[in-house]
Amino acid sequence: MSQSSQHAGTGGPRMRYAAFISYSHTPDTHRARLLRQALHTFARPWNRMRALRVFLDNAAMSTEHDLWSTVEQALGDSEYLLLLASPESRASKWVGKEIDWWRQGPRPEKLLLVVTGGEIHWDEAGGDFDFARSTCLHPALRGHFTAEPRWVDLRWMDADHSGDLREPRFREAVADLAAPLHGRPKDELFGEDVTQRGRLRRFRRGMLAGMTALAVLASATAVFAFIQRNTAQEQARIATARQLAATALNLSGDDLELASLLAVQAYRVQETPETVSALYRVSAASPRLTRFVRADDRVTALALSGSPRYVAVGSERGSVDVWTADGNRRVRTLDVSGEVTGLTFSDDDRLLAVTSASGEVLVQDLDAQDGPRRLSGGRDAVQAALFSFQAHVLATVDDAGILRFYDTASDKPVDTVETGSGTIMNLSFLDEGTKLFVSYAVGWKLYGGDGGKTVELASSDRTIYPFNNYRHAASPTGRCFGFVKYGSVYLDSPANMIRSEAGESGTENDDGECAAPPDVTVNEADILAISDDGRAAVGTSDGVLVSTSANSDRPEALETLTGVKAPSVLTFSPGDGDRLASATGNTVALWELNDPGPTAHSSGIAVPDTTTIPSQPPLAVGPDGTLVWSHDLDDARTTLESWTPGDKADSLVNGQGADVLYDAIAFDPRGELIYTATENAVETWALEESRALVRKHSVELPERTPSQQRDTSGTIRLVATADGKVAVMPSDGSVLLLDPVTGERSTAVAARKPNLTAAQRARYDTVEYQRALGAQGRLAAVSTQDGRIDIHELPSGHRRHRLATGSSSVEALTLSERTSAVYAVVGGTTLQRWDSTTGELRWRSDGAAGYGVVADPTGRWVATLAGNGTIWLWDARTGERLGSTRLPAPNTVTGVSGAGPHSSLAFSRDGKSLWSVTERGALLSWDTSADAWIKGLCHRVHRSLTEAERARYLTSLSDGPAACD
Repeated sequence: MSQSSQHAGTGGPRMRYAAFISYSHTPDTHRARLLRQALHTFARPWNRMRALRVFLDNAAMSTEHDLWSTVEQALGDSEYLLLLASPESRASKWVGKEIDWWRQGPRPEKLLLVVTGGEIHWDEAGGDFDFARSTCLHPALRGHFTAEPRWVDLRWMDADHSGDLREPRFREAVADLAAPLHGRPKDELFGEDVTQRGRLRRFRRGMLAGMTALAVLASATAVFAFIQRNTAQEQARIATARQLAATALNLSGDDLELASLLAVQAYRVQETPETVSALYRVSAASPRLTRFVRADDRVTALALSGSPRYVAVGSERGSVDVWTADGNRRVRTLDVSGEVTGLTFSDDDRLLAVTSASGEVLVQDLDAQDGPRRLSGGRDAVQAALFSFQAHVLATVDDAGILRFYDTASDKPVDTVETGSGTIMNLSFLDEGTKLFVSYAVGWKLYGGDGGKTVELASSDRTIYPFNNYRHAASPTGRCFGFVKYGSVYLDSPANMIRSEAGESGTENDDGECAAPPDVTVNEADILAISDDGRAAVGTSDGVLVSTSANSDRPEALETLTGVKAPSVLTFSPGDGDRLASATGNTVALWELNDPGPTAHSSGIAVPDTTTIPSQPPLAVGPDGTLVWSHDLDDARTTLESWTPGDKADSLVNGQGADVLYDAIAFDPRGELIYTATENAVETWALEESRALVRKHSVELPERTPSQQRDTSGTIRLVATADGKVAVMPSDGSVLLLDPVTGERSTAVAARKPNLTAAQRARYDTVEYQRALGAQGRLAAVSTQDGRIDIHELPSGHRRHRLATGSSSVEALTLSERTSAVYAVVGGTTLQRWDSTTGELRWRSDGAAGYGVVADPTGRWVATLAGNGTIWLWDARTGERLGSTRLPAPNTVTGVSGAGPHSSLAFSRDGKSLWSVTERGALLSWDTSADAWIKGLCHRVHRSLTEAERARYLTSLSDGPAACD
């Protein structure tokens, strides 16, 4: 502490602080801070930072281990004690300690009172404050004052006061306190304050001129440096985001869980075409994979319940976690001694049996709160366990070949059979649970009851298994079992083997037969799983290959499920086998084989198909999101239907009397009317209060000439205009403007004349002009026979532009008047965007397909459709091809499995959903927003990045809020 300077008006050494403010934090923190700030600035010399120093604990103290010693030192370094008196400070222990110290210190007389609340009264007779009536004074002040002191009243100062010294009352109070601190009269201080402020203003004006030029130069330099810094930081963030996106895509093939987290993190670091693409591609990757869950150790056993209720996960440590089937919630945790070797649910999903390598078997009733029943048995590892149908009898078999049966009444086996055989390949209850089929590598045995005792009923040494190099498996109920070798899957069933041994014959349609799925065409097979209903799954280093046999509800299929490493455990759900679970290490992947994907949402509405001719059902989205589509005539449904997203699937609105498949559908601008068109007529429909679409008007279209019928093909295009008319584009490329009520019509664009040779006509070749109408009916586009595109203004029909696509063919075409864009698929694989106003080519990008192209009304996305049902999503602004998903293959009457010729697409008005309708398929919506993709990915992974993953993949630029926290 410096001793060289003296206080004005005093002869002693100057203290470090002019005053120490003692106060209660609860009411006076704000007042204390403003008072300290005002004392610093009042009468301050123009060339100094403060007039004097005032100690305030919150402003001057850091975190201390010994708080009182710090306060005590500050009191010793202060010339005055400035006490803010209030009812709260009266009760404060700390204020009392500070007063006690001050009264015993070297300057007890230098105590200034500031009343901020409560009452204060002087007792003349007693020569002290009246502490009974004074509610703001601490008891430690008793006897300190021998005469009534002057005190400053700040009770008028509320919590919102600004502390502005230009406010007269506050300035007066500050001057009262500053005078003794400075050791100068109050009026002199007022004059000094004015003088110093004047000097400061003159100095500022003097400096301002000189600084202005420097400031301009410095500002320009700073702005340039700021821009350069921000540019560098932006480029670094972009590079970091792109690297994360690239890493996510590289990992998505065999580690979709981590890839999902990195894709979300990349997008959060910086939105770029690359991060948007990675986000979508990872979202759409491996569409059957719905959820990851994790075990506490390496997974050794999995089981799915028959209904979508549970999934059970057993580990090497002996723990069993029972999750809801969607992986959202863990409902039960069990423990056995030794590694879990098997899990099986009863057919009603009520009981779960757990077997272990120690021979321990337990059964948990999942509908009860009680713990599991622990069954007595042997000490050998249990190979397999199975519940009988309905009766809940449990059969187990161990490595010693001992077969045990348990009922629900006892923990001890009700019967035991020594099979005399080793490795068990399959257990299966037959004849409503009265018989048990046990198969081995070299034969099988059939057991049944005889007078309450289990006996062998039949046996055979016939085997279905090859000599070596195969993987075997059995279905969850044992109904099917078999092996895979050299890419071929061979299945058999207990019923068939028993019939064969008895010399009987059967077909694959007989009860108990297993339909053979198509060959998996891989030489490598690490593991095999078999369903009860003609599915096989083979685990390889490239993922899981699922082979599905055809039945009345599904086509034959062969599909690779990516996103996971080679699984060590694999199982189907009982029955239809529409669910699959796989495990690698301690990570479990849950698959829905009938689910179109995490970005897709089913409406639950099926679309009929009753003809052998493929057709793309027309689909329109109204201003309020209502959907209208048409399909083949079905006995139970009309051909025109409407549905509002969010309603139940059975709340369809039918078009009364609609009995034809319409070519085109359009809403009027207000969404109150619906127009439909065939090549013969345009009809007007309205939604009545009875929740039915009622036909209001029907007007005929001009009859097509024989040459038009012979030479052109394609369905009609239709749009409603703002003036209450509709624009119609027949297959000949003309544009008709039609009054849908009166039928009055005019031709805005003339029909085209196809140029076909006699040989082409002899082969019945036709010309299909690609046509499109803008949503407002102000523009029309039609392709020429040589691959160009004409853009016409409506209603005038004036040709605004002829676009030279550089290709000889146009496969698909759409118009977006709102964004002045024309999108065309040309040459079979190239998507182009043209400016409909200037006629300029904006971008071109390869990898498209020509079964359809639709544009998002907001101008964000474009989607194209391929013949196999692949939907490619594109960035409409840049032409970046983001990624793809695939429509489920329909089981159509035509037998054409690809969804493209049977489907249509349409964006929602806000661009956040893409709708698809597929004949003999379903009405689906697909997420087309980054927020929805992130939500879906985070739901699927069900975790955030681990510390190890953050350390490995993230940097200071990317290590912000963690993905999926």
